[in-house]
Amino acid sequence: MTTDFSQDTYRPFSEQDVGAAIGFSVFAEAPRVLHVDADLDTALVLSMLLVPETHVTHVGSLAAAELMLLERRFALVVIDPDLPDGDGTSLVMQLQQRHPHVRVLTYSARHPERHNAGGAFLPKPWTSPRQLWRTVSELLGIGASMPAEPQ
Repeated sequence: MTTDFSQDTYRPFSEQDVGAAIGFSVFAEAPRVLHVDADLDTALVLSMLLVPETHVTHVGSLAAAELMLLERRFALVVIDPDLPDGDGTSLVMQLQQRHPHVRVLTYSARHPERHNAGGAFLPKPWTSPRQLWRTVSELLGIGASMPAEPQ
């Protein structure tokens, strides 16, 4: 599942954006989010919650995530480290070294104390869509209110 557009829609963060809110309007390009999770139901929920405020690309494995990160640039990576082909914690460490501008949201149903290397952590399943939106919006600086209240 993807809401991808061409590479030129990537909105990079500059050094001057660090620690400041990043303005977002209908005229700005939506930030790119890479969602790494083997669970397709979770991918659908996350995509429905974050689109159109972000462009979400979903992959279901560590190998696919590594390939996607070579091909495209993302402002945020949302990852469940329990992947079928490896531990996603290694990807988080690679991101911190190779792409320090990329924010990371790690979430897992198991061992939260082992997955706190990223920028943020949420337990899986989330307690509410509002909590997920608030965390993502803080990491991207795109506004704390949900664009549409879930039913």
